[in-house]
Amino acid sequence: MPDTIAYNQYVEQPFQTTVCDRVTFDGIGLHSGRFVELSICPAPANTGIKFRRIDIDARLQTVHAHAKFAEQARLCTRVVNNDGIGLETIEHMMAAFAGVGLDNAIVEINAPEAPILDGSSQPVLDALHGVGLELLPARRKYILVTKPVVVSLDDGSWARLEPCDHLELDIEIEFEDAAIGNQSLRYRHQDGSFAAELASARTFCQWRDVELMKNAGLALGGSLDNALVVDGGKILNDGGLRMEREFVRHKALDCLGDLLLLGMPVKTKMTAYRPGHALSTKLVQALLSDPSAYKIVEAGTTQSRSDSYVLPEMAAAATA
Repeated sequence: MPDTIAYNQYVEQPFQTTVCDRVTFDGIGLHSGRFVELSICPAPANTGIKFRRIDIDARLQTVHAHAKFAEQARLCTRVVNNDGIGLETIEHMMAAFAGVGLDNAIVEINAPEAPILDGSSQPVLDALHGVGLELLPARRKYILVTKPVVVSLDDGSWARLEPCDHLELDIEIEFEDAAIGNQSLRYRHQDGSFAAELASARTFCQWRDVELMKNAGLALGGSLDNALVVDGGKILNDGGLRMEREFVRHKALDCLGDLLLLGMPVKTKMTAYRPGHALSTKLVQALLSDPSAYKIVEAGTTQSRSDSYVLPEMAAAATA
């Protein structure tokens, strides 16, 4: 088994991974406007993704990036530990981890919000590329969805997970502003696909919502440097879009990051109409609340034999 793996080979490796070395960067929190520093650090097999709030008492620091610790938050993904210590706006970092197949890491951070960077996952992806991933002597575990799970919100948005032998996203968005309009994307998660199709897509908003968000104490660190802003059918950012359908690609990026709240990679088809973090959080929690809707298997087994490789103790832990 090789010690490290190449940049375009991360996703389908059968062994768990961690970062080869600590990688550090900093930036502004989108909603708080605070300057934030963080480091992504190596971790042993079966650690998962954990955040460590180094700005507070050591006994309270650890926050698990898992659906059982996720709570509803406006315009971001938020996780909170049993002591009430939380961390938010983790979705772009989680998407990068899912995008490259990073299974285990300790993320040290000195604030309650991750930095927004340029509004996409690209800076995190570049940082991971710079240090590389290490293969660990433990098989990767997957969640296999075994029956459809559907959730919806009062605003008309809905999402569904259904069985599939790979991870696929089928996303549709619809906005009044003609600069966004109605867009759809079908994305298959495979080696190199995240870097090529999703990673550089930026978060976005409508100009009319900016003042409302700031009055609500949100988006205090937002700017044209870290978000796409549209108004009256026009894109206000210099240079316009980075790629075709950047808006729906970013929504797919968000969904990919939120799916990693399952605690391990998942093989499923996710179909969503007007997805957001509240919807995605509800979806992954609905899946884990129904043990008959999924199985946990080790990489290298076939789906037809997966019953032999279900790990009951992992399933119990996932729903505890």
